[in-house]
Amino acid sequence: AVGDKWSLGFVKETEEQVYRHLQDHISRLPAADQRSRTILETMKNDELQHAVNADKAGAAPLPRMIRSAMTAISKIMTFTAYRV
Repeated sequence: AVGDKWSLGFVKETEEQVYRHLQDHISRLPAADQRSRTILETMKNDELQHAVNADKAGAAPLPRMIRSAMTAISKIMTFTAYRV
């Protein structure tokens, strides 16, 4: 159904954004922190697989405006989480 394709599109975009967020965290880890790096790499790979699965299941591509809004909202949430 059309609704399923849109829902999968949101899943795919969310997972891709989380993947990029985790990649950013990994890039800022101290080189000696292999334990955290391993955990975050596993999480990052899981997120990527979820995005691939959503795409294979028929995810509809989201319009740029929606993707941008999702990014903005996630930045607000991240900012707030660091301050709470």
